[in-house]
Amino acid sequence: MDPALDVIVVGGGLAGLTAARELGRRGRHVLLLEARERLGGRTWVSSFAGVDVEMGGAFVHWSQPHLWAEVTRYGLGIVELPEAERAFLRTDDGIEEIDPDAFIDLAGGFERLCAGTEAYLAEPMSIPEGPDAVDADLATTAERIAALDLDPRRRDLLDALCAALSSAPNDRVGFLTIARSFALAGFVGKMLFDTNGRWVLEGGTATLVDAIRRDLRADVRLGTRVEEITQDETSVTVRTTDGAHVAPAAIVALPVNALGAVRFDPSLSEPKREAAEEGLVSLGVKVWAKLAGGIPSMFGAAPDRFPLSFVETVGPTPDGGSVVLGFGPSAEALSPDDPEPVAGAIEELLPGARVEEVGGHDWVRDPLAGETWASYGPGRSLRWLPELERREGRVAFAGGDFARGWGSYMDGAIETGLRAGREIEAVLS
Repeated sequence: MDPALDVIVVGGGLAGLTAARELGRRGRHVLLLEARERLGGRTWVSSFAGVDVEMGGAFVHWSQPHLWAEVTRYGLGIVELPEAERAFLRTDDGIEEIDPDAFIDLAGGFERLCAGTEAYLAEPMSIPEGPDAVDADLATTAERIAALDLDPRRRDLLDALCAALSSAPNDRVGFLTIARSFALAGFVGKMLFDTNGRWVLEGGTATLVDAIRRDLRADVRLGTRVEEITQDETSVTVRTTDGAHVAPAAIVALPVNALGAVRFDPSLSEPKREAAEEGLVSLGVKVWAKLAGGIPSMFGAAPDRFPLSFVETVGPTPDGGSVVLGFGPSAEALSPDDPEPVAGAIEELLPGARVEEVGGHDWVRDPLAGETWASYGPGRSLRWLPELERREGRVAFAGGDFARGWGSYMDGAIETGLRAGREIEAVLS
């Protein structure tokens, strides 16, 4: 074993950072391995059009308990995003202007869609049980929307909202993904908007990543990709592109869709292997664009049969333009690496807008991610979640993809990092 090494943490996103911090503060000697040349994983602030933008996770809320504890711990601030002055909906008949409060007015429709979730998600920070939960898991979001008696406009708005929440077409997502978001918002439609797009960290998520990094008592090695993890009754060996490291225990903090790139001996359990091979269905896209000046703040929405589900201006650029954020259900259909189609999709949703620059990161084609955030296909959430979090021997697992509560959010990553750290401390003790 490496001299005095207690734990190897694989993955430097928020889950891995949290686990490494907690174990280091307990006096454990921790080695943190990260394949990228930066920490944060899918939490990443980068520069675009002269301003800092969030390439990955961004939105925060005080109802997210683990994240809010970090905000309090490090004295971080939050900022409310501005409301749009004009709003548009794209349908098969073209583009129409709607009331800017249309999404808030849609809260009632969303509550209808999620009616009955209190019965099986009364404790949304746990994995639900019972026949109603199973039915919600097996159904697709598209099927649940189709079952509602809605006018075409409200149906298209609801379709757009759900696709944006899932980062996937609604016919590919198990409805339990949407139901959990509603439950975590207190079973209140309006709160869903507050928890998914209204508040961000002051200074960006880099403030949180940097705060945890400064708090680490661990050896950190960037640019180190893990290829194989083997274990026996007394130790874990982690083989990387730069050599091997041995410790009494390890934590693997990787996205589900990237888990298959690491060889495990003994092999992972069958459900874990199945999840890694089949993958999560959140294969959407997050794009940024710079618009020429002279337009008001706007947002546009479209159902999931269009390339972008949601587009919104979020602030100015130094030269008087505007920065736009957009979400689409399929990175295969629309990639930030292909600027012309992205510009066209944005201009179709925001009348009068002229795109001058396009940016973003293709998380789906990123081999260290393979996905945006966690959405499960029909019948997969209840099958995989309990197993993905289960420790195997001396190896524990962490990641926002399989948090019991705010899965796919930063809060969920922190939650699982805390849990994995506690499990490994018990192994070492």
